[in-house]
Amino acid sequence: MLTESIYLTDSYAKEMDAKVMVVEKESDQKYKVILDKTVFYPIGGGQPTDQGYLAYGGNKAEIYLVIIKDGEIWHHIKTDNPPVVGDVVHGTIDWERRYKNMRLHSGGHVIDFAMYLLGYSPKTLQPLKGDHGKKPYIAYQGTIEQDIRQRLEDKSNELVTNELKFSCEFKTLDEVRKSAIYVQPGLPTNKSLRMLKLEGVGAVADGGTQVANTKEVGRIQITSVEKKGDQTIVSYLLG
Repeated sequence: MLTESIYLTDSYAKEMDAKVMVVEKESDQKYKVILDKTVFYPIGGGQPTDQGYLAYGGNKAEIYLVIIKDGEIWHHIKTDNPPVVGDVVHGTIDWERRYKNMRLHSGGHVIDFAMYLLGYSPKTLQPLKGDHGKKPYIAYQGTIEQDIRQRLEDKSNELVTNELKFSCEFKTLDEVRKSAIYVQPGLPTNKSLRMLKLEGVGAVADGGTQVANTKEVGRIQITSVEKKGDQTIVSYLLG
């Protein structure tokens, strides 16, 4: 990968100066570029893409989509005057959007850790995936008969109230298997993985941007816990 992923080590970095490595035209006023470093989070892991701007030589380009494709981070931009290879650009994130996505993503993990503390995960309900965008939810393989919505909401907000610290460190897959409360299927084996730890609770593999403390998540509302076939879907909002 040509790009240093600043967002993996500093979720609060809002700006960066970077060198343009690749520029490709997609259509009129639309281009995609690879930079040597970025604070922009690429869509994935249930977290929406970051958006913002690149400034260079008196020009300004809107970044409307960031994705990983073929192992590279591509910044999709709209502009009449694209940068060229070798240009130094200044990138600025739409921080209001990013911070909202961070809180939603971390909120999903708070719920997941609460599910673990209540004893439902990962044995009875095995974590599958989550979406932390406009309609956030967490999907689990497996079902339970009792209504756990209120109990799960209370435990989640207990973790928020306790102001617990989130921290991250990079581990090998074998190290993740030894220390995480569960290991998601399909994790890459050819690179180190970032592990997200919640103070006093446990850790899971995760590549998204996260807040530093559960207090930043704010009050969590579990809007529904639904059984769909052989899965359980937990939908939530943040107050």
